[in-house]
Amino acid sequence: MRSRRRRRFIAGILIGVCIGVSLCLAYSFNLLSGVQLQSSDFLYKVASPNRDPAQQDKIVIVAIDDRSLEQLGHFPSWPRSYHADVIDMLTEAEARIIVFDILFSDPAPGDEQLAMSISDAGNVILPVAYSPTSYKSTGAGDSNDSGSFIRSLSVFEEGALAAGHANLLPDVDGVVRKSPLVIYSHEQSEPSLSLAAVATYLRRPQIIEAPPENGRLPFAGRSIPLDDVNGMIINYTGAITDNGQISSFETVSFLDALRGEVAPAVFYDKIVIIGATASALGDTFWTPTGRMMNGVEIHASAIDTILSGDFLRPASSAITIALIMTLAALCSMVVLRFRVLWATLLAFLLFGAYVLIAFSMFDRGIMFNMVYPPLAIIGTFIGVNLFSITSERAEKRAITETFGRYISPPVVDRILTALERDELKLGGQQQEATVAFADIRGFTSMSENMQTDELVKVLNIYLSIVINAVLDHNGMVNKFGGDSVMAVWNAPTPCEEHALLATKAAIEVQHQIKELQHNNALLPKIDFGIGINTGIVIAGNMGSEARLEYSVVGDAVNIAARLTS
Repeated sequence: MRSRRRRRFIAGILIGVCIGVSLCLAYSFNLLSGVQLQSSDFLYKVASPNRDPAQQDKIVIVAIDDRSLEQLGHFPSWPRSYHADVIDMLTEAEARIIVFDILFSDPAPGDEQLAMSISDAGNVILPVAYSPTSYKSTGAGDSNDSGSFIRSLSVFEEGALAAGHANLLPDVDGVVRKSPLVIYSHEQSEPSLSLAAVATYLRRPQIIEAPPENGRLPFAGRSIPLDDVNGMIINYTGAITDNGQISSFETVSFLDALRGEVAPAVFYDKIVIIGATASALGDTFWTPTGRMMNGVEIHASAIDTILSGDFLRPASSAITIALIMTLAALCSMVVLRFRVLWATLLAFLLFGAYVLIAFSMFDRGIMFNMVYPPLAIIGTFIGVNLFSITSERAEKRAITETFGRYISPPVVDRILTALERDELKLGGQQQEATVAFADIRGFTSMSENMQTDELVKVLNIYLSIVINAVLDHNGMVNKFGGDSVMAVWNAPTPCEEHALLATKAAIEVQHQIKELQHNNALLPKIDFGIGINTGIVIAGNMGSEARLEYSVVGDAVNIAARLTS
């Protein structure tokens, strides 16, 4: 029994390991990539609103909002003098960096004034739009040999401090999670708008200090983790306001800035980003926080990520694989060592512990995989439980078949059920039952005149008739007494009309014995006396704690035994 349990335990552990290995292979081949992307968003939704925005007070957004369009008219028809006036105002307010998320690629009225304002300010960063021939869904950095850059007019770029691409490329599900910090095309590199803004804000001599290497970009004493297409995970931050909304950065209306209705202190020594937030302009994207953001706010989030150095990076493949295998092994042992209720509770606790650890590591900049390790717990719990149920049923069936040759099947079922419930104890209960004894007439003299092996063979032939008749009539063969058989009805399982069934069984025994003797003249003649009695008995486990036997006792049993003679 102990070796069987050990084999079952080892087999269960192997099943858990196989499930873990399967999940590791699925992870290595990047299966369920869409589910992985969306599951990682859960970390933002839970942890992001509670994070402390470290550098957000250094960023201000000047929003071309619905009110600005309502007052100033259709955006494409705006004269460039509006932007020039805002630049002049920001210069007077001593904004350190002015970043435009607006591409001035075509001539328009007021270009001369805007060019002069850009040149006089000396701290304006203009956007560049990259138009790739083809690109992956995670960023534009993979387009190394194709595509082109669309730039602002040269009259503007000549006076600008720097330029950076403003491309926001959503993942396959339409969510913007990363910003490509550097785009390479035709041996030309272009930093992102956010990287250019932070480099000039920190007064770095160069925006791109060194090319990315081993998935990291060295920058201003920082090491920015990148993916294989130079994409940096944007660490979206925010604080919950009184009305339940998430407010990330201080935002003022372009109209108010143009009219000089904003206090200069709002912009002093800040990075000011000018971009569209009006719904009519359609510059909105889904983010992993579960809400839509305007492009200018996403750029601000990327700037904040670089400026604060609060980077996010996925856990390494080695860590993820180790977590998958560890959780699969732990869950296997939990299922195999504990009962179903406790195993379920512990599996939930294991799942919850992993989620809490993932939240904690997210706050430290490491994003644990939220698909495969949890699947290791769920898959192993289901798989090992199915194995346990199947093996237990097979084991119970084998025990029933084996011991059914020695003990009545109803008793075997009752014993196994009591073992499962830990209720196998001494004691019994009073109930009505029918007891029958079948005894061979003249067995002593017959045994003296027959060889032992021949005697056993004859006994088995006759006793088989008695046993089959009892079982066919829903009775229980309780014990053998050498040349006698004791059968019980209505214990341990209920049996209606048990007295009638016992009587029918006795009649069938006598009938089949006569028929057997008639058909086989060489078989020694044996007669059975059968006594039947119905009454109150005590049915239960008799003996000692070390050796139990299910039986019935009482006057009703004694009367049946005496009736047999």
